[in-house]
Amino acid sequence: MTPPVTVPARTAVVALPAEPASVSVARHWATDLLTQWGVSADDLDTARLVISELAANTVRYGHAEMTIRLLQRTGRLYLCVTESGAPLTAHRLLIPQELAEHGRGLAIVEALAERIEVTREPEGWRVGAVLRVTPAGKPAARSATGVA
Repeated sequence: MTPPVTVPARTAVVALPAEPASVSVARHWATDLLTQWGVSADDLDTARLVISELAANTVRYGHAEMTIRLLQRTGRLYLCVTESGAPLTAHRLLIPQELAEHGRGLAIVEALAERIEVTREPEGWRVGAVLRVTPAGKPAARSATGVA
């Protein structure tokens, strides 16, 4: 009898300052990495949006630093953003054009993710999301209604 094949997880971590410019850095880092991992274009777009929203929330409400962890295993992508360092004394001010977009980040993540978890940590908050992913070149699984 052959033992079951265990699929190793792919993991990556990046630490960034919780500054507005880091949201773009996080998005580009995740895009490059997930492209190397062979994540499909549609799933890559979803992951990029989730990373952007979680990083933006940390910049807006968090501490001085953020750590982003990605783990891919067997059709799932686990994304986690943890804040740390000195807490901000006040929320960063929004410029007027951002006001219309404010407040929807976690709702967007909840709508896109299979699961989301928000946990209070000793130094800040940790927000994790789980996404279903399909390797590039493979069609997404369809439900009985024909919707992926």
